[in-house]
Amino acid sequence: MSDDFYRVFEEKHRGSVQDIKQRLSVYLPFITALAKIYPSAEVVDVGCGRGEWLETLRDNAIPAMGVDLDDGMLERALQVGLNVKKMDCLDFLQQQADASLLAITGFHIAEHLPFEVLQSLVKEALRVLKPGGLLILETPNPENVSVGTCSFYMDPTHNHPLPPALLEFIPNYYGFLRTKILRLQEKSALRDSDSSVYLVDVLKGVSPDYSLIAQKEADESIVRELDSYFDKEYGITLDGLSDRYDQRLQSQFKRVDKAQRAQAAKLHDMGNQLERVRHQWDKSHQELMAVHAHNQSLQQQLIDVHASNSWRVTYPLRWVSCQLQAVRDEGIKARGRKAVKKVLRKTINTTLGLFHEHPKFKGFVLSSARKLGVYRLLQSVFRRVLNSAPNYHADLMANERHVVYQENMTTRAIDLYEQLKNANNKKHGES
Repeated sequence: MSDDFYRVFEEKHRGSVQDIKQRLSVYLPFITALAKIYPSAEVVDVGCGRGEWLETLRDNAIPAMGVDLDDGMLERALQVGLNVKKMDCLDFLQQQADASLLAITGFHIAEHLPFEVLQSLVKEALRVLKPGGLLILETPNPENVSVGTCSFYMDPTHNHPLPPALLEFIPNYYGFLRTKILRLQEKSALRDSDSSVYLVDVLKGVSPDYSLIAQKEADESIVRELDSYFDKEYGITLDGLSDRYDQRLQSQFKRVDKAQRAQAAKLHDMGNQLERVRHQWDKSHQELMAVHAHNQSLQQQLIDVHASNSWRVTYPLRWVSCQLQAVRDEGIKARGRKAVKKVLRKTINTTLGLFHEHPKFKGFVLSSARKLGVYRLLQSVFRRVLNSAPNYHADLMANERHVVYQENMTTRAIDLYEQLKNANNKKHGES
């Protein structure tokens, strides 16, 4: 690989110097607490790269030096005056004296090393660290699905991902007193346990990096200085994020289920109401049919009564009873006048019916009435008696004064009458 390829690659994909220094500040509480016990002891950063961590330690007055094999990465560290050396990290540790170093740090170097080399690095760290000294190894977190399946392989020098449980097992196996996993660089919004978690958060939201912090055995007083930092929880685990996502889904399912149950209850109530309405309708329909059947029975009974012999036999009695009741209600004179009018009305109606069917008979009767001089008397009686008769009967008698009887006219009079009649018809548009 060319001298500056990896440096340019790191600058593009790992982040700026200031970004990295901000991220590495999480380790300062561990180091500064231990530096109070060993103020002159040195921190060694293996695979120091551009020197962001070394610069942070210098800013906090903590002695430190770094080793790396990449000239392009070391160029920037040398430019800012950091104590760095081009050397293999394992070779460097093997040259250090026992119990001489405050801490050994390696940020994103473990994933580059063959597993046997990583084991040797841990064993050498245990030897050269002071009592209570720290080994800090940061690496990409394969618990993050996106990191473990994609972004880890962006770096062509990566060997293979290291699950947190595996990396933590190595120092425990070789005799470190205690270990701590710090999950790092997750989105701040996801740290709020009440925030909503979606599927994309489960796939990408787990802390993309983690670090192993292992402490060498020491007196209790030294160990106690770092208890608060080891007891603290850092970052977001896949299990924790998955549980929050499941809880969100369950909460949604419960709300949906509750809404469905409420809707089902409403539908059930509507069904019951509909059933009651249908039952009431059936009942009303049956009652209506019963009333209809009863009416038909009464009508049939009435028809049977009217058709019976007893009804015909008792007709005179009923008629006499009605007449007596009418006399009591109206008086004998008024009832007599109505009876006479009724008889005359029937007689006149019958006569008019004959006139309508036999026009010649009508002409003969009216002509005779004129000759006898009783026509006006008959017309007056007709009007008084038949004031409620049908219109065509009234019109029939009322228009009689316009009828001309030609049998009593001379030939000359008949000719004049026909001429006047034709002229009148033409005036009114009649044919």
